[in-house]
Amino acid sequence: MAKTTAATLKAMGASVLLPPELALDASLQKYADKDAFELADLLLVIGGDGAMLKASHEARVRQVPLLGINTGHLGFLTELEIDEIEQFAKCIVEGSYKIEERLLLEAKVAGKEPFICLNDAVLSRGAAARLIYFDVFVDENLVGQYPADGLLVATPTGSTAYSLSAGGPIVDPDVSCLLLTPICPHMLSARPVVVGVHHKVRISVRHSDEDVLLTVDGVLGASLHTGEDLIISASPDKLKLARITKRTFYDVLRDRLQSGRDYTPVKSNKE
Repeated sequence: MAKTTAATLKAMGASVLLPPELALDASLQKYADKDAFELADLLLVIGGDGAMLKASHEARVRQVPLLGINTGHLGFLTELEIDEIEQFAKCIVEGSYKIEERLLLEAKVAGKEPFICLNDAVLSRGAAARLIYFDVFVDENLVGQYPADGLLVATPTGSTAYSLSAGGPIVDPDVSCLLLTPICPHMLSARPVVVGVHHKVRISVRHSDEDVLLTVDGVLGASLHTGEDLIISASPDKLKLARITKRTFYDVLRDRLQSGRDYTPVKSNKE
């Protein structure tokens, strides 16, 4: 797919560049350039949402828009399907696309560099099946005390990821907010909380028998101990996504989550 895409864009007059570590196939070596990221006007990502999350770091640092071609499972962040590349190649080459900005989170743990995430920052237990006791604050206001398997803070972009599976709401990406979602809370009153983007969320580990793991966009970032805090706020940076098609967030939502197209029924042993 990378070979076909590169050839199509080059035929349209684009300068196609690949970081050497990504130009692994012999047919892609001719596109290898050690300054690929620095020279890029657009970062084209072939894969699913995981690939988009990985590429978002380079895109954020350099403030270059991302355009995703979906070869993954859901592809909420991707813009094109694999059979649409030729149709929209001219738009890509000419820069005929809109830029959509997405909220990013900044997660801070004492003694470490801040973590930046597009989807979510998750505090969860390790191997032992034991509850963690959290105290949660918005600014200096106590939201509640949660005995749970974990807690996560998500962006609207991340509302359709882990937060959704944990019972959180689906939020339009145009809404500027933070989503606080408990993971398997051991209390009937625990509900997700939507927090204004100008506030800070502080999660304090009141008690845990083991290290509490901080995962940022699916990557392990740090370990917290009893008495330590995670502070999350909106990052001043934004992620830029290139939009070419007329698909809306709700078109993607309906197609990806309501059609059931990604799920194959399990056959009975009797069949």
